Amino acid sequence: MKTVPRHATQHASQHASQRVPPAESVAALAPGRPRAADTHRVSRGGARARPPAWRAPIATALSVLIGLLAWEVAGRWLVSNPILFAPFSRVLAAGFSQWQQGRLAHDVAISLLEFALGFTLASVLGVAGGLALGLSRGTRLIFEPWAKILYASPLVALMPFFILVFGIGIASKVAIVATVAVMPILFNTASGVRSVDSAWHDVAHAFECSRLQTLVHVVLPAALPTILVGMRLAVGRGLTGVAVGELFAAQAGLGYLITTAGQSFDTPTLLFGVACFSVLGVLLMAALDALERVARRGREPAGEMR
Repeated sequence: MKTVPRHATQHASQHASQRVPPAESVAALAPGRPRAADTHRVSRGGARARPPAWRAPIATALSVLIGLLAWEVAGRWLVSNPILFAPFSRVLAAGFSQWQQGRLAHDVAISLLEFALGFTLASVLGVAGGLALGLSRGTRLIFEPWAKILYASPLVALMPFFILVFGIGIASKVAIVATVAVMPILFNTASGVRSVDSAWHDVAHAFECSRLQTLVHVVLPAALPTILVGMRLAVGRGLTGVAVGELFAAQAGLGYLITTAGQSFDTPTLLFGVACFSVLGVLLMAALDALERVARRGREPAGEMR
């Protein structure tokens, strides 16, 4: 009876032990997902160098308070013409008056609806287009020059065209928001996809992962931080699209509030509308930050963080 060499059996057992389910193994090794050994690593002196948790919110609150105080002082004593500027207290009173009249909640809801629909459309198109540009060299060579031209163009100037096509209703605002917000998401998605280390693709290929499994378990987790950066940039552009669309033609919304206040020289109400857009932008970017933290926690394997 012919015996099998010992080194051959060892090689076969090692090869068999390496055969694990492709999706699970690659997901465990995917970028952004910490391994058990990594979770116990603590840098020397890291705990002493980290500032207390209470410093950040206190510093932020002090910064906002100082800014509002400077606003009040400038409006009361530095700018004498009330048409040119208004102190914060009068702006706040104007906003409270809008709330009592029942207009503020309606205007904010309309603007948020226009932004949400346009931003969702921009996110879907931007991520899909960015994946195509990042994964396919041929697609990138053909379409990236046109995308760069659109990114560098003042796309808000298309608002009159959208009004002609969709009318003065919500559809024209959704169209302009999606148009101006899609490019940062597209380019950041493409950049994140191209920056994925080729070693991760080699790991996926070694485990015989399909293209869909590689995309879901390797490419998207690695590109997610860059995609969220693009979404943060798109928030400001999208709110600008809402404001421009409502300034052109609208019957409700914060942009319409700003337009009517400007026509009647109501500076406090005008500044209140602008401040509402700023607050919405801050809240939306904070929501994206929270989404990123949830996504990072979702990539942590259960049982490793102890």
